[in-house]
Order: sequence, then structure tokens, then C-alpha cells
Amino acid sequence: MNAIQFGLIGAGTIGRVHAQNIANHPQASLRWVVDNDRSRGETLAMAHGAAWFASLDDALTDKPVQAVVIASSTNVHEEHLLSCVRAGKAILCEKPIADGLDRAKACLDAARAAGVAAAIGFNRRLDVHHRAVYDRVRSGEIGPVETLHIVSRSSRSAAPEAAHRAGGMLREKGTHFYDLAFWMAGSEPVEIYAAGGCLFDQGYAAFGDVDTAALTLRFESGALATFSFSRRTAYGYDEMIEVFGAQGMLQSKRQRQRGVALYKGSNVIEDGMHAGWYERFAPTYVAQLDVFVAAVRDGGPVAADLADGMRAQAVAEAAIESVVQRKPIVIANIWRKQ
Repeated sequence: MNAIQFGLIGAGTIGRVHAQNIANHPQASLRWVVDNDRSRGETLAMAHGAAWFASLDDALTDKPVQAVVIASSTNVHEEHLLSCVRAGKAILCEKPIADGLDRAKACLDAARAAGVAAAIGFNRRLDVHHRAVYDRVRSGEIGPVETLHIVSRSSRSAAPEAAHRAGGMLREKGTHFYDLAFWMAGSEPVEIYAAGGCLFDQGYAAFGDVDTAALTLRFESGALATFSFSRRTAYGYDEMIEVFGAQGMLQSKRQRQRGVALYKGSNVIEDGMHAGWYERFAPTYVAQLDVFVAAVRDGGPVAADLADGMRAQAVAEAAIESVVQRKPIVIANIWRKQ
């Protein structure tokens, strides 16, 4: 079976993750890398036997490429996604889709009209622990979902200006978890109330951003989800999901580096948390690529599509508005097909 030829946009941190995973995949091959930083782009391309392009338009004239991973900065996702749609390429795009809701909707509409496979990078759906909770919720093990609680606290924070370019905490970090909440609850989000502030770095305020937030999301079913976000901890990457139902509760626990504990005297000493998000979720990027390659090859479903990305972004935009206005905000359900 011939390998699917991939293009990659962006040679930064997440671009390097995708490049390595494509290179390691038995049914994929990295053909080119696009990055406007020649040194960075050429270095990554050469490491995997690929070509480097400064211009995406030039790269997209390369006919053998069937699929493109968009790992560029958030402020150019829209431009890059639309270019790939026009070229008829399958797309795996890092989130969020675009800078604003109307622009994200334009991307969703364009991909639907073109009929291309278009996935959003919600890799956490493929974490074995989160997936096990999802499967058991769907099996009815805890009955109807009533509440969810999701914790996400980063081990270290991005600089305020870099975080702003990525979309801000409620958009860039939050979309992962709004998606997980919808996915677990199996119901559409309708209203959100968000409170946030700068509790340890006032530099984020200059960009209209926060470093700490607490949110409550209401679903059509009546279920409620609460979220606790922070940009830093003093103990490693911290993520946990709890789903409570009429007949019980399921939890995707905080994961340690290893499941080893030392019992000595009156003390029990256990391994600490993962150092960062990548150490915790590296396998999910491999699993996400597996699903995407199968979708391109066989026409099957992607793990999460642009409508899922659009839903999560609609929640994010409402959350940002809620922080500003200090009141609950109704979520626009514009991701649904009309």
C-alpha cells in the first residue's frame, strides 16, 4: 500500500511533534514543510528527508500531497486552512480554527462545500483514560450524566505575548476541555458563565487575557460542567475529568509519571506528575494520526471534525464575553448544519 504523502505547515514545537509522527508512521510520508523561518523550516524538513518551502501557495502545487497538517500559529490557521481546502487537500488543523467565530464558520462552510476530510486537533479524545470514561458513560454505567468537572492546570506558563498569539487561555487551552465536556455529556452546550483574572502574572491583562479561570457550562440536557483552569502549578502538569451520573461517578484520574510507590517507615513516597502536557499526552498525537490516515485512505470518520472545533470555539468566544461582561452568555449554535 502506497504511503499517504503529507505536507506540514509550521516547524515550531507542535510542528516538530507532527513531523516525527508522520515520519514514523508506516502508511505516511512527509513530503514538504512550510515555514517562513528558513533555518527552522529547512532543519525540520532535512531531518525527515522532506523539502522546505517558504510559500504555502508554492507547496500546494505539489500534486502528490494528499493531506496537510496545519501546525502554524493561530492567527494564520484560517488563511492556511482555506488555501488547503481550495487545493482539495485533506486537513488536520490544530485548534482553534480561526481568530473569531465568523471566520471559523467560513472555514467550516468551505470545507463542507469542498467535501474534503477535515479534522481538528482534539487529541485528548484519544487518551486511553479519557476514552475509557467516555465508553463507560455511553454504555450507561452511571446513568444519565448530571455534572462534569474538569481540571486543567499547566505546569508552566507561556509568555503573555506568546499566549496572546495562540488565542488566549479561554480559547487556546479551553477548547480542548469544552470539547471533552460535550463529548462526555452527549449534549449540546447552550450557556456559559466564566470568571477569570490574573492572580500571578499581570502581564496577561495587557492582552485581555487571564492566568486563572473558573467556568460553568450548561447543556441542552440540563447537565452542568465546571472547569478549573490555571497557567501554572508548582508540581507538574495537572489534568482530571470527573463525570457524575444518577447511578455513579467515573473519573479519569491525574496521571503520575510512573505507577511506583515507596513504602518506608511511616511514609509513602510516590512519583510526581508529568513535567508538561506533551509528556502526558504524547501517545495521543500518534493515535490521532492513525485515525486521520485511515480517514484519508478509506474515507472513514476523523476523531474530531471542524464542526467539533466550531462548537468548542463558540463556547470559548462566549466564555471570553462572559469574563468581560461578568454575566452568563448564551452560546451561538452556528456549527450545526442548516
